[in-house]
Order: sequence, then C-alpha cells, then structure tokens
Amino acid sequence: MHIILILLLLSTLILVNVKGATSFDIQAYALAHPCVWSICKNAPTEYQNYSIDCCTLQVPLNYAKPNQSFISISMSRLRSSYIRSNNTLFVITGGPGESGWSIFQTIADIIPVTYGITLIFPDHRGTGLSTLLNCDDQFSQTVTLNCISYLTNRWTIEGLNQFSITSAVHDLSIQIQAYQSNDRLAILSFSYGTLWLDRFLQIYPNLVQASIMDSPFNPLLQSMSLYNTRAAYVVAQFLTYCQIQTECIQYFPNDPPAVMLHKILHDLDLNKQICINTYFSQYKINSNKMRSTLFFLFQSALRYFDRTIIPAFIFRLNRCNQEDVDALDFFFQTQGFSTSSSNNMSSNDENLALLNSNVLFSNIVFSELWLSLNQSEIDQETLNALYNATIMSREDSSDVIALRSAWPKYSLDEYRYRVANSSVLMIAGQLDPATPFDLASHLATIMIKTRKLYSIPLVGHVITPIASLGYSCPLQIILSWAFPALFQSERSDPACIQDLPTSIDFIGATEMGRQTSLTLFNLTLPFGTSQQANNATADCSTLSNSLSNYMIYIHILFFFSFFFKVIM
Repeated sequence: MHIILILLLLSTLILVNVKGATSFDIQAYALAHPCVWSICKNAPTEYQNYSIDCCTLQVPLNYAKPNQSFISISMSRLRSSYIRSNNTLFVITGGPGESGWSIFQTIADIIPVTYGITLIFPDHRGTGLSTLLNCDDQFSQTVTLNCISYLTNRWTIEGLNQFSITSAVHDLSIQIQAYQSNDRLAILSFSYGTLWLDRFLQIYPNLVQASIMDSPFNPLLQSMSLYNTRAAYVVAQFLTYCQIQTECIQYFPNDPPAVMLHKILHDLDLNKQICINTYFSQYKINSNKMRSTLFFLFQSALRYFDRTIIPAFIFRLNRCNQEDVDALDFFFQTQGFSTSSSNNMSSNDENLALLNSNVLFSNIVFSELWLSLNQSEIDQETLNALYNATIMSREDSSDVIALRSAWPKYSLDEYRYRVANSSVLMIAGQLDPATPFDLASHLATIMIKTRKLYSIPLVGHVITPIASLGYSCPLQIILSWAFPALFQSERSDPACIQDLPTSIDFIGATEMGRQTSLTLFNLTLPFGTSQQANNATADCSTLSNSLSNYMIYIHILFFFSFFFKVIM
C-alpha cells in the first residue's frame, strides 16, 4: 500500500474525542462519503486552462451530537487541462469569514497550469458554497443586535456555537480524507487560515505531508481587540522610509508625513480641514474614512505599489493647489468615494456573502480571537482612544464592545493558546500590519525546532500573491517546500530574497511608480512636476525641523506602547 495511505490510516485510527460526547470516527465517516465532483453553483467551469468543479459534503453541525443535524461544507478544485503531477495543494484563506473563492483566481494566476498541481479551495463552514451564516433570509452581512436575534432563532445558541475553528478543523479533515487521493498533499494557508492550519496540525498532525503559513497568526500574542494599535507601529515604520529618503522628505520641510497626517485628521474632526471643506465636501469625508482608505492602500501586499503614493497624498492634501485638487479628486473617485448618500454595494447580495461572511467573522473573533493570552478585557472608551491615536487603521464599529457583550460566544477549548508541534514553513512580511512581523518572529523563536521563518522585506499582508507583480521568490520557496520532487533544488534557495526591493519608490523614479501615480492621481509623478515643495530644499535645517517633529510623533507612539503593556 502506498506510504501516504498508511500515514492516513495511522493518523485516524484514534477516534476524535469531541467535548461532551462519545467519540466520532472522522475517518470512517469520510471514507463512507467520498467526494462526488460536479459543476460549481454560479461559477465558471474553466479558468487559465484549469478545469473547475466542486465537492459538497454533508457533515454534522455538532460533532458532539453527530446524528442530530447536518450542514454543507464545500470545496472547489482546479485541475490542469494539460498534465497532472501527483501533487495537490489545499489553500485555506483568511478572515475569519473569507471563502476559498476570495483567493482562487489570484492563486490560479500565479501557479502555472503547466506545473500540473491540483489546487483545492475549501470553504470554511459558514461561508462560500458551504452553509452560510447570514443576518437574515436575504443574505445580509450587517452585524447588529437584530442580527444576533435572527441567528439565535435560526440556529439556537448551541447551533451557532458550532461555527468554530475546531469544528472547521474537523470539516477540513473530512474534506481531505473524502478527497481520497494518492497525491502528495500540502496545505498553504493565509492570515487567519494559518491559525486554522495550526489547530488542524494539533489534532491531525499526519494527514498532509507539508504545511505552509503565509502571514502567520500568533495563537499566543495576537488579539483582534488591539489590531489597530499594533498596526499603528507598522504604519510608522512605513512612513519612516519616506523620512530617511532625501527625495521624499524634501516635500516635508517642517512636518514629516506622519505628523502632517495626524494634523489633517485632527482638523477633519474639528471640521477645519481647509482643502476638504473647500473642494471635497461632496464626498462627506471624515477622519475615520480617511484612516480606512489609506490603510486599505497600505495593508495588503497586493497593494505593493499603490501604497507608494501615500506620502504624496498627504503632501497634496496639505498644500492644496489646483494641481493637487485635480489629483485628489481623481484619487477619491478611484477609491469609490461617491457624492450620493446611498451605497450602491448592498450588504444583502448573495454574491458578496459567497466571498465573505461578516457573521462568521464576528462569531469566531468575539468568541476566541478578541483577547490574547492573559490579556485583560478592554472597554469601548479605551478602544476609541486607541483608535483615535492611529493615523491609518481599519475602521471598527463604535459599538463593537456592546455587540461582543451581546454575542452568544462559544467556550474556549483545549486547543486555544497552544501551538502545533509540526514542521511548518512560515513567511512573514516586514511591513505587515495585520499579522505583524514581530509576532511571527516570536512564534518562530519558541518553535525553532519545528518551524522555519523567512522574512520578506518591505512587504505587507499575505505575501504569495506578489508573484503577480513580478516578485516570484516567495512563491518559489513555498512550492519547493510543498513539492520538493517537482522542482530543482535551487528553486528552494532563500537567497532569492536578496533580489527583492529594499527601498520604496515614493517619487515615481521607476516605471511602476509612475504607472501607479497615473492610475491613482492621473499624473505620472506623485508629487507633481516640481522637484521641490514650496521652494523647500533638502538642506540640513529642513531635515532637522522634520526630524524634530517626527520625534514628537515617536514619543506619542511610545506613550501608547506603555499604555498597551498596561492594559495587557
């Protein structure tokens, strides 16, 4: 018998012990319900010469009561139309709440069909083509107190509690075993998906032959309640790269970008931002909208080039001449700012729910990701103060604490605040605000015997897709780890990391920088044709003034760093 099948049998001979129940035989259930592949609902049948089909399985809603009720879990499969190697890559996504459909196109674009790798994208229970969690019968994802009432009526509290990480782990185990393949199996995970994978490896350490975490979530130290606070330090690091580049900082003779943006946000709160009030009142821009718009440009590694215009945006909003007004108006329109009071994006769209479930996000975050190990509870006033201290951040609900208090949270199990002792490749971006690099480094340090961490310079959240921008090194390392027999040994050499950029083009010195400026500002140079701002020069006094004000900003960060330690 194939060695892979032997490992599969050995890993599942022990029945899964589910809290408060007799053991449930995951392996026997999976083998008795093999995948039947068919056309995916409302999806194409081919993409990039991959054929596309889906497998939907019925699994217990509650593994502790496996005979009571069932839900659907789905996964999509992309197979090469040319050749097929004996290699299958399961790809699990982030959120929580994202479905496999949210990333399948990106992965299919960067992994050539000629490699012959079969790609499988499981949908977490509660999202995608699996049984959906919604706020009403029209697929709403607007989480409110009314949504909680709907969910408890629809599922009961006990039923809603089953949409957990550990339940999703058992689902994934069934999906892998129902796949019933002799292929070498690997899992590539992103963001929250890395926590899902870690939990999977704790319970099922031998089902797959290789595991990769892109942008790893630290199970011990990371908390969603302090997401924006941790991200603030990464934002400061990013803007420091403008601070230390003469070509960029010359446009900020008095205040560096971080300080200037802080003042802009303060003026917005007071309704005194002259440029916004004079030229852009139709967009109804407030400080929260400004923070989240800039953070959206900055967060993802896929916005690698878009983020380069942020210092120029700050400069133009502060200077506000006619060229600036035209460039900023173009920018606001590209970012979806509308003069209409209505929102064209309906939260009741089934297609939006197919990609992401805000309800699943809330259920998992409120239940077990809100606090890190030994972290104290945090109140709304403190959360607001931390948010208002940021200059770029994800916009959070002003009543998030009340929502969490009302949410019927599930209990933590024995797998929370633990780390799997399995061989794992981790890659982390040095400018990742969502799963910060220092937390990935901590994880690699305490698990040094089983985990290998590669640091990718100047990259944000979720690294692998930068292959679509021409930076294929991280993807090469990942695929070589997953399928070493498929690639020559030099493809696994991390020395290619040194070929990645080590500086950020803020001024349009490169073709990609100019193209990005043209896309977002309708101008080929982000700061404009003038090489100096208001006749400012990059002399020692200019840099000295800017650095002095920058230190004020750093002192503010140090204060919140101390505050952060206190509330932990």
